Amino acid sequence: MSPLKKTIPEFLTHLKSLPISKIATNSVLTICVGNESADMDSIASAITFSYCQYIYNEISNSEEKEKNGLNIPIIDIPREDLNLRRDVIYVLEKLKITEEELFFIEDLKSLKEHVPYGTKVNSYLVDNNDTPKNLKNYIDNVIGIIDHHFDVKKHIDAEPRIVKVSGSCSSLVFNYWYEKLQGDREVVMNIAPLLMGAFLIDTSNMERKVESSDKLAIKRCQDVLDHAANEVSAQGLQDTRVFYKEMKSRKNDIKGFSVSDILKKDYKQFNFQGKGTKGLEIGLSSIVKRMSWLFNEHDGEAEFIKQCKKFQTERGLNVLVLLTSWRKAGDSHRELVMLGDPNVLCKLIDRVSEKLQLQKFSGKLEEGVAMFKQLNVEATRKQVVPYLEEAYSKLEG
Repeated sequence: MSPLKKTIPEFLTHLKSLPISKIATNSVLTICVGNESADMDSIASAITFSYCQYIYNEISNSEEKEKNGLNIPIIDIPREDLNLRRDVIYVLEKLKITEEELFFIEDLKSLKEHVPYGTKVNSYLVDNNDTPKNLKNYIDNVIGIIDHHFDVKKHIDAEPRIVKVSGSCSSLVFNYWYEKLQGDREVVMNIAPLLMGAFLIDTSNMERKVESSDKLAIKRCQDVLDHAANEVSAQGLQDTRVFYKEMKSRKNDIKGFSVSDILKKDYKQFNFQGKGTKGLEIGLSSIVKRMSWLFNEHDGEAEFIKQCKKFQTERGLNVLVLLTSWRKAGDSHRELVMLGDPNVLCKLIDRVSEKLQLQKFSGKLEEGVAMFKQLNVEATRKQVVPYLEEAYSKLEG
């Protein structure tokens, strides 16, 4: 491999070795960050974007290189929470990427503290199209966006600004850089395991929620991999079904996690605005097991709900939503659980019940807990969030 085209682990090690004066140039520190759930898609997208930007800079003219500078991929969780993402760790191990080579929230805070006074933090956003709430005090400007969620119509001048429907954001990131780097085979081989991990997880091995961008990305990846049998075999990618099955198994393995760990493993928090002056602080946790399993593992329903309420208080939430999902005999199943003020819950449920096809199965609404089967199994958190936000926007504050 040419010295310019470092592997992803070499690129990350290179970033870690640099003094702050080399990372923040021209009074600007540039980062790329995914969303706060920090799932496979967000992590793969952030690392890939930053790595491909580095490659592009190195093969560009000096003016272009000076203009773009280095780009630090940030994982939007504390370092200790990476262990909750067993599927991510499995894929990172394939690439020989260690935790020490990655950048987390605390690393961003440290960088911000050590850059020269007046240095601005510019950010590319991937798998998200608005500044993460917990990073608003650290990011000064959003300069680029690639995302597949509902478009909140912010940062309109970002370049690129790609917000479109796609099974995986990684597909959009891959296609963007594939075209800018003219299908560079060496680069594709470096990023393939990371991106394919995200493609396959988000589309259930290309069987669900597959869009044209996903089909194009997987075809481009596969075209390169098909001509590199030895390298593909070494990376364990010769059979995507096996790769997907192992990732899925690890993602669904939450045995031994505390209730708090389960809730924060795939968590997002929002502030919704209603007709009044008071906003609604709402957190949504996606969980890969059904409620009955969770109750059995955590000393029964009452204790589990008690721990959820503790989490809700610690995060300052008005409403906590649990979105469970699992597959059985080839069919998808979902549940939706809401905790919060009974009056608010009642109004929200009334406005989203038809869209989500909710059927109550447990919980006492008068005590601030309601549990439903969600028969609209196609509605993931990506759809539930805007439904709830729209519902709250119509409530009197």
